[in-house]
Amino acid sequence: MRQQWLKWHVVLVLLLLSGCGYPEVSPKTYEISKALYSVCNQKSEERLLVVEKLIQSSLEQNEINESEAQWLNEMITQAREGDWEAAMQESRQMMEDQAGQ
Repeated sequence: MRQQWLKWHVVLVLLLLSGCGYPEVSPKTYEISKALYSVCNQKSEERLLVVEKLIQSSLEQNEINESEAQWLNEMITQAREGDWEAAMQESRQMMEDQAGQ
């Protein structure tokens, strides 16, 4: 599991460094990224759990795809590991990248 997370994290970093950023995401993913930004700004463990459940239920209901869920869950992981700032920046980056789509 850790190796898979690391692999996706490296891919994400390479995408961001290459200037590609996040591709167009679903409206639900955009909504979740806004919620995640707020949660990370407040450093709220309780609300982080709520967002994590929202990601899972949105995936199960096909409102978001696997890649979107992976990106959002990576942000959740960053926050859980105490890197709230990085998770907040990633969620903001996702939102900003949608403005250019």
